[in-house]
Amino acid sequence: MRYAILALLTAAAPAFADSTAAAGACYSITDADARTVCLAKAHKDPARCYAVQSPEKRAQCLAETKK
Repeated sequence: MRYAILALLTAAAPAFADSTAAAGACYSITDADARTVCLAKAHKDPARCYAVQSPEKRAQCLAETKK
């Protein structure tokens, strides 16, 4: 059982590291809407798009993260 859990954690580690690195780069963006869109894409989380103030950017964010 321990080996199965260890195997799952090991397999998921690179994907988690990639999303964490991508999210880290988002925090350097000064425009709040652009930063939020970047984080939504990095975490693949469409719910974050609702924090975007611009209706056009929000719609684009939702379309790109729901794929």
